[in-house]
Amino acid sequence: MTMRTDMQLQTVFDSLEDGILVANEALQPIWLNQACRRLLRIDDISVRESDVVPEFLGKLGLNASMGFPDEKKRVQRLQLPHEGTEATPVEAVLTFGQLGAQRVVTAAIRDISVQQQMEKAVYESRKTQAIGALASGIAHDFNNILTAVISQIDLVLYGPELAPSSRQHLIYAQTSARRGAELFGKLQAFSRQSQPRLELVNLTDVIEQAIFMLRHSVTPLIQIRPPAGNEQHLVRADTNQLLQVILNIGINARDAMPKGGTLTLTVETIAIPAGEAPPRQEGQFVCLRIRDTGHGMPAEVVARIFEPYFSTKDLSRGPGLGLSIASSVITEHSGWIEVESAEGAGACFSIYLPRCEAPVAPTKPGPSENKRTEGRERVLVVDDEELVRMVIKAILTYRGYQISEATDGEDAIQKYQSTEPRFDLVLMDLHMPRLNGYDALLRIRQVDPKLKAILLSGGSQDPASLGGDIEGVAYLQKPFDNQELANVVRKLLDAKT
Repeated sequence: MTMRTDMQLQTVFDSLEDGILVANEALQPIWLNQACRRLLRIDDISVRESDVVPEFLGKLGLNASMGFPDEKKRVQRLQLPHEGTEATPVEAVLTFGQLGAQRVVTAAIRDISVQQQMEKAVYESRKTQAIGALASGIAHDFNNILTAVISQIDLVLYGPELAPSSRQHLIYAQTSARRGAELFGKLQAFSRQSQPRLELVNLTDVIEQAIFMLRHSVTPLIQIRPPAGNEQHLVRADTNQLLQVILNIGINARDAMPKGGTLTLTVETIAIPAGEAPPRQEGQFVCLRIRDTGHGMPAEVVARIFEPYFSTKDLSRGPGLGLSIASSVITEHSGWIEVESAEGAGACFSIYLPRCEAPVAPTKPGPSENKRTEGRERVLVVDDEELVRMVIKAILTYRGYQISEATDGEDAIQKYQSTEPRFDLVLMDLHMPRLNGYDALLRIRQVDPKLKAILLSGGSQDPASLGGDIEGVAYLQKPFDNQELANVVRKLLDAKT
């Protein structure tokens, strides 16, 4: 080859992101590119190739006194330690061959930091999915228990011979059960994996839920200050996604205050004029500010804060996707996030979302419009939990309804087809063995397309997400109040089809 060709090849190989080196059997370097110099830290004038390359190849199992092995190729992963910084994970592909009269090894060295972060993210995602599936099953059983507890207490409370002291104790017990149901419902909603559902929400309410969860995630050394007042700030958003964004920023703030501090949340409406620099937009926006008194961040970190896989934390604390996802979520909501921080001065994340106008409040019904909850209709109650069937039967029988029971979807289809006259309404649990409630309803509706139904769910899946709005079908989340169930039953039966 000519000198010009050698220089051209060197230029080509120096443009590669992977490191390439060629060494002889004495493990001395014959040739290496710029990426290899960077990965092995040979760019320092005080570091010699003849020292670093043999040491690196020795870590890959090669020995100058023993020659090369008989294998043609070897792939290994290792950590390249660097003084003062974290070690760099690399994957080295060794290929053994001939270069003229001498045997050589060619090493292709790739920095796999991002790859490992992605692998960890996939692992965490799969672990979260497994936990979610387990939690869904637990949620179903737990909500069935709460349904029975709350409803049975409700039935006893209406008893005519109940002593006043006993009534008060039962009210305390029922209140505690409802608080447990409310807490569990918030955890279910937050962990639910579903498509974004944009709706008109009061950001103040979302902040309140987020603070409730944050108080269980931070140490007592951190004081959380909620927004002052209770003013409505309406935005169109997915509540669960907003919760995740606020919690993610809140957890980062917690990590920035290991010795304690203050986390302050404020919310206000801001009018942004035309001509502001992007990402700012003209219009009315609701601004949520989350400010901490932590160690802060230098300008170079702030500039990269929303990059995927960028993190100043150890890899074991997470793959560095949280703030990137938060930024993506807010962008999908037609908003943006601004960050202000300096070393030793804490950080402030400002979340901007388009402000929405409050809808016109509907006229409240007068006394003459109050609906009765009694009836004589025939109702089929379908649930694999006998206790839940017993409770629903007691609630509706008390109000005059004629109740039949089925233990699962297959049993429901059989009873529906063999019973005359037909049922006026079916109450169907979604999660049952053999055949779930949703599929059972679809099969029954092939026989009776106008059958009205209430689908009950005690799991973490949003029941309405299964089939969306279906005419003549209502959805009810367990646990429910007796009056709530009676109201839904009566409202659906009275609705025109």
